[in-house]
Amino acid sequence: MASKIEFQSEYEVGIEALWNAITKDKFDVLGKAAPLLLTEAQVLEGDGGPGTLISISIWSAAPHLPPFKEKMVEFDETKHAVSFQGIEGGMLKLGFAYYNVSFKLDELGEDKTLTKTTIIYEMDKDFDGTKVVEEFTNLIDEYIKTVVSYLQKNY
Repeated sequence: MASKIEFQSEYEVGIEALWNAITKDKFDVLGKAAPLLLTEAQVLEGDGGPGTLISISIWSAAPHLPPFKEKMVEFDETKHAVSFQGIEGGMLKLGFAYYNVSFKLDELGEDKTLTKTTIIYEMDKDFDGTKVVEEFTNLIDEYIKTVVSYLQKNY
């Protein structure tokens, strides 16, 4: 049975800048915002829309996290909604049987954006994933905070 975690935060950053930073410019911005975090990232297939397959290696933030592949499941530029599903490695090697991470951005003002994050996941049978789920949630939250901090300083 799938479980769901939802959280939201307001940030002092424009919606278009944040949208581009977590979608189209994801690797470029993350590489600049946290150069010691992202070891390697590449698009394996696709054009950046639904079905795009990406490979990511993370280093210092989670040194025990194996490289992973994710597929973009949703990309709706008009609704500012994007979601990624893990398909190989990473959290799938650490007890997750399935996960999907979604971001939905809503404009609250000229330079204010509400970010809604949803993580839907299933754990492998007979695996108590309390600690790894908490770690994964914190990693996703820190990712957005790192991107926002970079945008606030550089745009």
